[in-house]
Amino acid sequence: MSDHAAPTAPPSSKKSDAPTRLGFLERNPGLRSPLGLVIPLILLMIVITLVNPVFLESRNLFNVFRQISIFVVLGTGMTVVMAAKGIDLSVGSVVALSASTTAIVLEAGLAFGVPLGIAAGLGAGAVVGTVNGLFITVLKVPPLITTLGTLTAVRGAAYLVMGPNQLRGFPDSFVFLGQGTVLGIPMPGIIAIAVVLLGAYVMNRTRFGAYVLAIGGNRSAAVRAGIRAWRYELLAYVISGTLAGLAGIMLAARLNAAQAVLGQMMELHAIAVVVLGGTFLFGGYATLLGTLLGAMFLGVAENGLVLMRVPFYWQQLVIGLTLVVAVAIQLQRARRQGMTTS
Repeated sequence: MSDHAAPTAPPSSKKSDAPTRLGFLERNPGLRSPLGLVIPLILLMIVITLVNPVFLESRNLFNVFRQISIFVVLGTGMTVVMAAKGIDLSVGSVVALSASTTAIVLEAGLAFGVPLGIAAGLGAGAVVGTVNGLFITVLKVPPLITTLGTLTAVRGAAYLVMGPNQLRGFPDSFVFLGQGTVLGIPMPGIIAIAVVLLGAYVMNRTRFGAYVLAIGGNRSAAVRAGIRAWRYELLAYVISGTLAGLAGIMLAARLNAAQAVLGQMMELHAIAVVVLGGTFLFGGYATLLGTLLGAMFLGVAENGLVLMRVPFYWQQLVIGLTLVVAVAIQLQRARRQGMTTS
């Protein structure tokens, strides 16, 4: 055996030659923003449970799940619109119009009444989305003004369809969509998960999703690259309107009732869950996982306030402040990264 050990490379050279091992979030930077809600959500659930253990009872959790499901569906459509640097303030009114239209068809007692009612509700949402999209893309009316106008107009249309009346007592097969369960899972939750998964696939795996994000990031550059931006923006609003129509159908089925006052303030809920989840308010970045987590966070917070017997106006205050804080955080993050917010 030799008395001289073989020379070894300095430790620093080994480190420089070895590939750098990135952490999970470094390999998946798009998950950083939505997963940032997980710990606050868990802490919120712990606090609510300590204050009122009823929170963890299965009946209460199912009620929360059903309520969240509607906001997940609304938020999915809003996420697509925001990805294209748009906004849709009309979704709450579309919920009312869709629920009212569906109820009128169901009340008529036609053959295949439930499928026809669902088709009518979805169609009403799609029509409103198309009108929004045409005003924005063809007539060049800003999204905020367009959807603020249709927020009022569509609410008026819901009253024209339904009047001040309330319709109740729908067929069991329809009510199942809002109150039924499959293998113990609430049906609205199944619908919501299916919608958000389909939305995630569309936004991450299809040309439509890539083009919408490109348009939201830099519309002028997207147009110069040959993308017909108006088509994709129009389709984004059609998707938002159709999903708002689906949310109206789900709400009518859950309540087993419909009237023109449904959906009030739901547009703020939809915007809040999307922005809270991390979708960039100024376009170019969207996360459906974040939208799902944002809906969970806001739904749990609202349920906790109810269990704590906090008055309703305090609940509205929490929603409003949550939206403002989430936007402020986004703006600070955008400035640090040198992103434009104009």
